[in-house]
Amino acid sequence: MSLTLKTRDIVYATAAFSLAATIAGTALAETKLVYAGYISERSISTALDAWFMDEVEKRSEGDITFERYYGGSLMKAPDIYPGLARGAVDFATGVPQAYNPKVYPLSNVVLPWITEKADAVVYAFRDLYAENPDLQKEFSSQGVKMMWALPFPDGGIWGDFPVHEPDDMAGKRIRAVAAIAWGVEAGGGSPVPMSFADAVEAVNRHAIDAMANTPFDSAVNNGVPKVVAYASDAGRLGINSVSIASMNQKSWDKLTDDQKKIVTEVAAEVPGHYVELINAAIAKAAQRFIDEGATTEVILSTDEEAAAWKAKMGPIMREKFIEQASAVTENGGALYDQFVALVSKYEPEAVYTPGLATYVKMKAGE
Repeated sequence: MSLTLKTRDIVYATAAFSLAATIAGTALAETKLVYAGYISERSISTALDAWFMDEVEKRSEGDITFERYYGGSLMKAPDIYPGLARGAVDFATGVPQAYNPKVYPLSNVVLPWITEKADAVVYAFRDLYAENPDLQKEFSSQGVKMMWALPFPDGGIWGDFPVHEPDDMAGKRIRAVAAIAWGVEAGGGSPVPMSFADAVEAVNRHAIDAMANTPFDSAVNNGVPKVVAYASDAGRLGINSVSIASMNQKSWDKLTDDQKKIVTEVAAEVPGHYVELINAAIAKAAQRFIDEGATTEVILSTDEEAAAWKAKMGPIMREKFIEQASAVTENGGALYDQFVALVSKYEPEAVYTPGLATYVKMKAGE
C-alpha cells in the first residue's frame, strides 16, 4: 500500500524526531568537567594537567570531556580551592597551602631542607595522602578529592653575596616568604615579603641583597642570573612547595565506575610523566643559563655543609609545622616525620638532578 503525502510526512517527521532524540541523548550521556588553573600554561604542572585531560578524553572516547580555563582566566589563585570546594569547577590545580593556609595547613608539609629530589616528593606526598587520615580529612572536609601533588623546581638564594652557611645571611635583606622566611630569620637575615617579579627588580636595584623562594627555571627564564653575582643552593634548600590537583568530591561521585577507572589510571601515570618533563625543563633552563653567558658564581654545598644546614633548619621547620598544624590536629609532628620517612624511602631511586647542579655539570661538559 502506498503512503499518502500526509502519511509520509508523519513517518519522516517521526524518524527525524527519533534521530534528534538519540543525538540529544548521546550528548547528555557525555560528562563535561570544568577545569580551572591559575599557573602559566608554560609551567610543568599545567602541561601535565593538559596531558591528563587529553588522555582521559582519548581513553574514554569522548565520554568525558573538559572545559578548560588556564592561567587564571576563570579564577585567581586564592579562589581556586574555595571554588572547587563549592562545586564552581570540577577539577582544578592550585596551591591551597599557600593561598588558603588556614584551611589546608597540613599540605604545607613539603618544607625546605628536607630533600632536593623532586621525584621523591611526588611519590612521598602521594603515599602520605593515601596513608594519613589527617591529611585526607583536610581535603575531604572541604568536599575535595586530591589527585596528585607536583613539586615546583628546587629553590636557592640568588644575590650579591655568597651563601655557604646559614650565618652568611646575617644582616642581609632577602626576599623570602613562607617557610624559607623562617630559615632566613634563623640565619640572622631579614625576610622581605614581595612578589617574584618585584624581587627581580629590587635585587637588580640593590634595594634588597638577595632573593629566595626562587625555583631554578623561573630564575633563569626571568633573567635573574644577569642581575646577581652569586647563586647558592643554600645547603640544598631543595623542594619547598607543591602544586596540588584535585577534583570536587561530588563531581567524582557522579562518574560511573568505568569513568572512575579511566581517570584513576591516567592520574597514576602523571608522576612518571612529571619526572620526564621536569628533568627536560631543568636542562633547558641550564642551557639557557650557559648560552646567555651570565657570570654568576654558583655555589653548591658539600655533603658536610648540607648536613650542617639541615641540622640547623630541620628542627625549626618541624617546630613551625607543628605550630601551624595544631589548629586542626595534635598529630603534626607525626605527620611531618611520616613525610620525611617517605621521602627517605624514595630518595635512593630518585633520578631528578637539581637545577644549579645540572647547570654546573652541563657547563663542565658532563
